Amino acid sequence: MKRHALLLTFAVIVSLLPMTAHCDFFTDVSHAYLPGEVKPLMIGEVESPIIEIEAQTPLPLGVAIILTEPFPSSLTLAQGNSLANMLAEKGWNVVISPFNLPVNVTSQQNLPVESTNTDMSDSETTSMSAQNIHPRSNQLTQYLNFESATSALSLQLNALNNYLQDNSGYRMVIAQGMLATTYLSVVEQQPQLHPDTFVAISPFWPEESTNTLVIDNIAQSSFPILDLSLSGFNDWANSTTQKRKISAKNALKMHYRQIIIPSNLLAFSIKEFQKPPHIQIVANSTIGWTRHLGWEFDNLPITLN
Repeated sequence: MKRHALLLTFAVIVSLLPMTAHCDFFTDVSHAYLPGEVKPLMIGEVESPIIEIEAQTPLPLGVAIILTEPFPSSLTLAQGNSLANMLAEKGWNVVISPFNLPVNVTSQQNLPVESTNTDMSDSETTSMSAQNIHPRSNQLTQYLNFESATSALSLQLNALNNYLQDNSGYRMVIAQGMLATTYLSVVEQQPQLHPDTFVAISPFWPEESTNTLVIDNIAQSSFPILDLSLSGFNDWANSTTQKRKISAKNALKMHYRQIIIPSNLLAFSIKEFQKPPHIQIVANSTIGWTRHLGWEFDNLPITLN
């Protein structure tokens, strides 16, 4: 089976099992690649997988970090791999960093049946259920915790920052969906993690207060942001698309650009020679954005050791 099909299969299997605790995320990801292609990144005592793809030019522009995640709302490994190859062709060293988004089992599910029936009346049980599961919520809302996600991603980003500290050139980070929202919150609290630019693809979180947080985080950020919006991606992301643009404009954010990617391009193919149309647009938009920022081979930043 070709690598692209393996990556797609891995993403589908993991996304269908959000409540399963993966005994070894590093091994799971490694199975989608050839032996030796996945390297270990130590996060405390845990090995986290990373995949490095070298620039296909004599003088790299810098490092592009692509954050992937098993949920379909984020960039999958297959999509991240396609995007990485396109960026490598344009002079970027790329690090694909899969993130294992923490999921929580609700306390109600962990309670013994006897305790649930004995200690709570029917009205109390109904009230608790109404609080835990909102009518407009989805399965993600019930099992995700934003604080847990930001804590876990913070550890991973700091480990990546240490791993790449000797790399010269620009630093670019790309993330989609819930992972993009989580990333913005982490770096807002930790300036040492600020990239030279961030590419946010349809950032959202399936909870109202957290979802609106991304609007201010983008507007108040001190680094350039390319805001790519996948048209028709989901209601959570779509509800802040225009607000993100207006807020950035009102905040006089100089280096901000929003691009809408048509929904009819949100398709994929398991054939390795066919590049996903929307990933091709993401790559082209990203390269255009970096050139707009003046990032050319003769303008590379100098790193003093």
